[in-house]
Amino acid sequence: MWFRRPTPFPADRLPEGGKGRSGGFTLLEVMIAVAVIAIALVTLIGAQSQSVSLATGAKFDTLASLLAQWKMTDLMQQEYDQLAADQGTFGEDYPQFFWKVTVSDLSESDTGIKGAGDLLKMLELTVGVEQDSRLVYTVRSMVMKQPEAGVQGDAGKKPEGERKAEGPPGAQKPPALETAQ
Repeated sequence: MWFRRPTPFPADRLPEGGKGRSGGFTLLEVMIAVAVIAIALVTLIGAQSQSVSLATGAKFDTLASLLAQWKMTDLMQQEYDQLAADQGTFGEDYPQFFWKVTVSDLSESDTGIKGAGDLLKMLELTVGVEQDSRLVYTVRSMVMKQPEAGVQGDAGKKPEGERKAEGPPGAQKPPALETAQ
């Protein structure tokens, strides 16, 4: 007598195709599914990390440019002859930020402007974060000494008042800067 191997299913309940197979997943299918999920998660975590990094950079750029504008306005209100290199912080409102100003006299050879002599100075203002030396924002501006009365054929004119950074007529002061903690 022939010994017949038992089938896992009765003959009338075999799945389509006639092969007897249980309803679960094979080890290979499970491993492929886990690999696909792992690749997807690694990609999502990398994208999230990059997104946080870009948001941090954008926040720094925005705040540093506003602080630089604030400090540059203070510098522009100083007398031309009193502009000098300096450094400091923005006080307890922005303790993590520092500023540094370098001032250099520009000569005719630097500008290509004849007769400029000692009438122009270059201000270089750098705003940065003390904890991260990669986060630095730099602004450069040229300042011109106000000519004295009578120097350029204006002998009959009175010298104009000093220039102040007040903005256009009717303009409002900017709101106080706040940082999100």
